[in-house]
Amino acid sequence: MTGPDPGFAEFIETCLREASKVAVGMRGTGETTVKPSDVNQLVTDTDLAVGALLTGRIRERYPRHAILEEESGATPGDDEVTWIVDPLDGTSNYAAGSPLYGVMMAAVGAGGVLAGGLALPSFDTVYVAEAGKGATRNGQPLGPLPATGPEKSLVAFGMDKGPPGLMAAEGRLAAALGTACLGVRMSNSVFDICMVADGAYGAFVHRSCRIWDVAAALCVLGECGGVCTDLDGRPLDLTDPLTKADRVFEVCLASAGVHPAVMTALKAAAPA
Repeated sequence: MTGPDPGFAEFIETCLREASKVAVGMRGTGETTVKPSDVNQLVTDTDLAVGALLTGRIRERYPRHAILEEESGATPGDDEVTWIVDPLDGTSNYAAGSPLYGVMMAAVGAGGVLAGGLALPSFDTVYVAEAGKGATRNGQPLGPLPATGPEKSLVAFGMDKGPPGLMAAEGRLAAALGTACLGVRMSNSVFDICMVADGAYGAFVHRSCRIWDVAAALCVLGECGGVCTDLDGRPLDLTDPLTKADRVFEVCLASAGVHPAVMTALKAAAPA
Protein backbone atom coordinates (compact mmCIF):
# COMPACT_ATOMS: atom_id res chain seq x y z
CA MET A 1 0.00 0.00 0.00
CA THR A 2 1.23 3.47 -0.89
CA GLY A 3 1.82 5.59 2.22
CA PRO A 4 1.46 9.35 2.57
CA ASP A 5 4.22 11.39 0.98
CA PRO A 6 6.15 13.18 3.76
CA GLY A 7 5.30 16.46 2.05
CA PHE A 8 1.59 15.89 1.47
CA ALA A 9 0.35 17.88 4.47
CA GLU A 10 2.53 20.91 3.82
CA PHE A 11 1.68 20.82 0.11
CA ILE A 12 -2.06 20.61 0.78
CA GLU A 13 -1.98 23.47 3.28
CA THR A 14 -0.01 25.68 0.89
CA CYS A 15 -2.38 24.91 -1.99
CA LEU A 16 -5.50 25.55 0.07
CA ARG A 17 -4.14 28.85 1.38
CA GLU A 18 -3.45 29.98 -2.17
CA ALA A 19 -6.85 28.78 -3.37
CA SER A 20 -8.56 30.60 -0.49
CA LYS A 21 -7.02 33.90 -1.52
CA VAL A 22 -8.31 33.41 -5.06
CA ALA A 23 -11.82 32.55 -3.82
CA VAL A 24 -12.00 35.57 -1.51
CA GLY A 25 -10.52 37.89 -4.13
CA MET A 26 -13.01 36.85 -6.83
CA ARG A 27 -16.15 37.19 -4.71
CA GLY A 28 -18.79 39.17 -6.56
CA THR A 29 -17.00 39.00 -9.91
CA GLY A 30 -17.30 36.90 -13.05
CA GLU A 31 -20.08 34.73 -14.41
CA THR A 32 -22.28 32.05 -12.82
CA THR A 33 -23.93 29.33 -14.91
CA VAL A 34 -26.13 26.33 -14.15
CA LYS A 35 -24.92 22.89 -15.20
CA PRO A 36 -27.33 21.46 -17.81
CA SER A 37 -27.19 18.05 -16.12
CA ASP A 38 -28.22 19.27 -12.64
CA VAL A 39 -30.08 22.43 -11.69
CA ASN A 40 -28.56 22.19 -8.19
CA GLN A 41 -25.06 22.63 -9.56
CA LEU A 42 -23.74 26.11 -10.30
CA VAL A 43 -20.38 26.87 -11.84
CA THR A 44 -18.70 30.21 -11.27
CA ASP A 45 -15.55 31.66 -12.75
CA THR A 46 -14.06 31.08 -9.30
CA ASP A 47 -14.69 27.32 -9.56
CA LEU A 48 -12.76 27.29 -12.82
CA ALA A 49 -9.93 29.51 -11.57
CA VAL A 50 -9.41 27.56 -8.34
CA GLY A 51 -9.65 24.24 -10.18
CA ALA A 52 -7.02 25.34 -12.68
CA LEU A 53 -4.78 26.59 -9.88
CA LEU A 54 -4.92 23.38 -7.85
CA THR A 55 -4.58 20.98 -10.76
CA GLY A 56 -1.64 23.05 -11.99
CA ARG A 57 0.09 22.88 -8.62
CA ILE A 58 -0.45 19.12 -8.43
CA ARG A 59 0.98 18.57 -11.93
CA GLU A 60 4.02 20.66 -11.04
CA ARG A 61 4.72 18.80 -7.79
CA TYR A 62 3.48 15.29 -8.65
CA PRO A 63 3.51 14.90 -12.45
CA ARG A 64 2.91 11.13 -12.32
CA HIS A 65 -0.19 11.34 -10.14
CA ALA A 66 -3.73 11.15 -11.51
CA ILE A 67 -6.22 13.96 -10.84
CA LEU A 68 -10.01 13.96 -10.55
CA GLU A 69 -11.28 17.53 -10.40
CA GLU A 70 -14.99 18.31 -10.22
CA GLU A 71 -15.16 20.72 -13.14
CA SER A 72 -12.43 19.54 -15.53
CA GLY A 73 -12.82 15.81 -14.92
CA ALA A 74 -10.19 13.06 -14.82
CA THR A 75 -6.53 13.16 -15.80
CA PRO A 76 -4.99 9.65 -15.67
CA GLY A 77 -1.56 9.09 -14.18
CA ASP A 78 0.99 6.31 -13.97
CA ASP A 79 1.24 6.18 -10.18
CA GLU A 80 -0.99 4.71 -7.47
CA VAL A 81 -1.97 8.14 -6.15
CA THR A 82 -5.00 10.10 -7.38
CA TRP A 83 -5.74 13.65 -6.27
CA ILE A 84 -9.40 14.53 -5.79
CA VAL A 85 -10.22 18.23 -5.97
CA ASP A 86 -13.39 20.18 -5.20
CA PRO A 87 -12.48 23.75 -6.17
CA LEU A 88 -15.54 25.31 -4.56
CA ASP A 89 -17.88 23.36 -2.32
CA GLY A 90 -21.06 25.27 -1.60
CA THR A 91 -20.98 27.18 -4.88
CA SER A 92 -24.62 28.26 -4.49
CA ASN A 93 -23.75 29.75 -1.10
CA TYR A 94 -20.70 31.49 -2.57
CA ALA A 95 -22.68 32.92 -5.49
CA ALA A 96 -25.37 34.20 -3.11
CA GLY A 97 -22.82 36.02 -0.95
CA SER A 98 -22.80 33.55 1.95
CA PRO A 99 -19.45 32.83 3.65
CA LEU A 100 -20.41 29.16 4.09
CA TYR A 101 -18.36 27.60 1.29
CA GLY A 102 -14.96 25.98 1.01
CA VAL A 103 -12.26 24.22 -0.98
CA MET A 104 -11.25 20.57 -0.61
CA MET A 105 -8.47 18.34 -1.89
CA ALA A 106 -7.27 14.84 -1.04
CA ALA A 107 -4.70 12.28 -2.13
CA VAL A 108 -6.07 8.74 -2.47
CA GLY A 109 -3.92 5.62 -2.76
CA ALA A 110 -4.62 1.96 -3.39
CA GLY A 111 -5.78 1.46 0.19
CA GLY A 112 -7.80 4.63 0.70
CA VAL A 113 -7.31 8.30 1.51
CA LEU A 114 -3.69 9.18 2.29
CA ALA A 115 -4.07 12.87 3.10
CA GLY A 116 -6.63 15.60 2.77
CA GLY A 117 -7.50 19.16 3.55
CA LEU A 118 -10.53 21.44 3.94
CA ALA A 119 -10.43 25.21 3.66
CA LEU A 120 -12.97 27.83 4.75
CA PRO A 121 -11.68 30.90 2.89
CA SER A 122 -14.03 33.42 4.52
CA PHE A 123 -12.78 32.33 7.95
CA ASP A 124 -9.09 32.01 6.99
CA THR A 125 -9.16 28.44 8.31
CA VAL A 126 -7.53 25.31 6.90
CA TYR A 127 -7.83 21.74 8.19
CA VAL A 128 -5.22 19.19 7.10
CA ALA A 129 -4.68 15.53 7.92
CA GLU A 130 -2.46 12.63 6.93
CA ALA A 131 -3.41 9.02 7.52
CA GLY A 132 -1.97 7.88 10.83
CA LYS A 133 -0.50 11.29 11.67
CA GLY A 134 -3.45 13.21 13.07
CA ALA A 135 -5.20 16.36 11.91
CA THR A 136 -4.57 20.07 12.36
CA ARG A 137 -6.57 23.27 12.21
CA ASN A 138 -4.45 26.26 11.18
CA GLY A 139 -1.39 24.26 12.16
CA GLN A 140 -2.62 23.35 15.64
CA PRO A 141 -3.44 19.70 16.44
CA LEU A 142 -7.09 18.75 16.50
CA GLY A 143 -8.05 16.57 19.44
CA PRO A 144 -10.46 13.64 19.44
CA LEU A 145 -14.08 14.45 18.67
CA PRO A 146 -16.19 14.99 21.81
CA ALA A 147 -17.87 12.03 23.46
CA THR A 148 -21.10 14.05 23.74
CA GLY A 149 -24.28 12.04 23.19
CA PRO A 150 -26.91 12.85 20.56
CA GLU A 151 -29.25 14.61 22.98
CA LYS A 152 -26.65 17.37 23.41
CA SER A 153 -25.35 17.40 19.83
CA LEU A 154 -26.31 19.42 16.77
CA VAL A 155 -26.48 17.45 13.51
CA ALA A 156 -26.02 18.91 10.02
CA PHE A 157 -28.28 17.60 7.27
CA GLY A 158 -27.58 18.56 3.67
CA MET A 159 -30.21 18.43 0.97
CA ASP A 160 -30.56 19.68 -2.59
CA LYS A 161 -33.62 20.85 -4.50
CA GLY A 162 -35.67 18.12 -6.15
CA PRO A 163 -39.18 16.98 -7.03
CA PRO A 164 -41.88 17.16 -4.32
CA GLY A 165 -41.63 13.47 -3.42
CA LEU A 166 -37.90 13.72 -2.83
CA MET A 167 -38.29 16.91 -0.81
CA ALA A 168 -40.91 15.24 1.37
CA ALA A 169 -38.63 12.27 1.99
CA GLU A 170 -35.72 14.56 2.87
CA GLY A 171 -37.98 16.46 5.24
CA ARG A 172 -38.93 13.26 7.05
CA LEU A 173 -35.27 12.39 7.53
CA ALA A 174 -34.48 15.89 8.82
CA ALA A 175 -37.39 15.65 11.25
CA ALA A 176 -36.20 12.26 12.48
CA LEU A 177 -32.71 13.63 13.09
CA GLY A 178 -34.13 16.66 14.87
CA THR A 179 -36.06 14.39 17.21
CA ALA A 180 -33.00 12.26 17.95
CA CYS A 181 -30.55 15.09 18.63
CA LEU A 182 -30.34 18.63 19.96
CA GLY A 183 -31.24 20.19 16.61
CA VAL A 184 -30.58 20.19 12.87
CA ARG A 185 -28.42 22.71 11.03
CA MET A 186 -27.95 23.17 7.27
CA SER A 187 -25.37 24.93 5.14
CA ASN A 188 -25.21 22.09 2.62
CA SER A 189 -21.46 22.60 2.34
CA VAL A 190 -18.05 21.73 3.72
CA PHE A 191 -18.68 24.26 6.49
CA ASP A 192 -20.86 21.65 8.21
CA ILE A 193 -18.10 19.05 7.96
CA CYS A 194 -15.65 21.48 9.52
CA MET A 195 -18.08 22.03 12.37
CA VAL A 196 -17.97 18.28 13.04
CA ALA A 197 -14.15 18.42 13.06
CA ASP A 198 -14.33 21.30 15.55
CA GLY A 199 -16.72 19.39 17.79
CA ALA A 200 -19.50 21.97 17.35
CA TYR A 201 -21.68 19.44 15.51
CA GLY A 202 -21.99 15.75 16.20
CA ALA A 203 -22.61 14.60 12.64
CA PHE A 204 -23.02 15.52 8.99
CA VAL A 205 -25.57 13.60 6.90
CA HIS A 206 -26.13 13.89 3.16
CA ARG A 207 -27.76 11.56 0.64
CA SER A 208 -26.29 13.03 -2.55
CA CYS A 209 -22.53 13.51 -2.28
CA ARG A 210 -19.88 12.90 -4.90
CA ILE A 211 -16.40 11.61 -4.23
CA TRP A 212 -14.90 15.12 -4.21
CA ASP A 213 -17.39 16.09 -1.49
CA VAL A 214 -16.18 13.46 0.96
CA ALA A 215 -12.58 12.34 0.24
CA ALA A 216 -10.77 15.00 2.24
CA ALA A 217 -13.39 14.88 5.00
CA LEU A 218 -12.79 11.17 5.53
CA CYS A 219 -9.15 11.81 6.30
CA VAL A 220 -9.64 14.83 8.55
CA LEU A 221 -12.51 13.35 10.56
CA GLY A 222 -10.99 9.87 10.59
CA GLU A 223 -7.84 11.27 12.19
CA CYS A 224 -10.05 12.84 14.88
CA GLY A 225 -11.70 9.52 15.70
CA GLY A 226 -14.78 10.10 13.58
CA VAL A 227 -16.95 7.36 12.10
CA CYS A 228 -17.45 7.79 8.35
CA THR A 229 -19.97 5.45 6.72
CA ASP A 230 -22.79 5.21 4.25
CA LEU A 231 -26.34 5.28 5.57
CA ASP A 232 -26.29 1.52 6.09
CA GLY A 233 -23.29 1.85 8.38
CA ARG A 234 -20.75 0.50 5.89
CA PRO A 235 -17.32 2.12 5.45
CA LEU A 236 -17.05 4.40 2.44
CA ASP A 237 -14.96 2.88 -0.35
CA LEU A 238 -12.98 5.51 -2.28
CA THR A 239 -10.44 3.17 -3.85
CA ASP A 240 -9.97 3.38 -7.64
CA PRO A 241 -11.42 6.91 -7.58
CA LEU A 242 -11.28 7.59 -11.33
CA THR A 243 -14.05 5.01 -11.75
CA LYS A 244 -16.26 6.68 -9.13
CA ALA A 245 -16.73 10.17 -10.56
CA ASP A 246 -20.40 9.52 -11.25
CA ARG A 247 -21.17 7.56 -8.10
CA VAL A 248 -23.54 9.10 -5.57
CA PHE A 249 -22.50 8.61 -1.95
CA GLU A 250 -24.97 8.69 0.93
CA VAL A 251 -22.89 9.61 3.94
CA CYS A 252 -22.90 9.96 7.69
CA LEU A 253 -19.74 11.57 9.04
CA ALA A 254 -20.05 11.62 12.81
CA SER A 255 -18.47 11.32 16.21
CA ALA A 256 -18.49 7.84 17.72
CA GLY A 257 -20.97 9.02 20.35
CA VAL A 258 -23.53 10.31 17.84
CA HIS A 259 -23.20 7.93 14.89
CA PRO A 260 -25.34 5.06 16.33
CA ALA A 261 -28.26 7.38 17.14
CA VAL A 262 -28.13 8.92 13.67
CA MET A 263 -28.21 5.47 12.07
CA THR A 264 -31.19 4.46 14.21
CA ALA A 265 -33.12 7.65 13.43
CA LEU A 266 -32.53 7.39 9.68
CA LYS A 267 -33.55 3.74 9.52
CA ALA A 268 -36.73 4.45 11.47
CA ALA A 269 -37.67 7.26 9.07
CA ALA A 270 -36.82 5.39 5.86
CA PRO A 271 -39.75 4.16 3.78
CA ALA A 272 -40.62 0.50 4.29
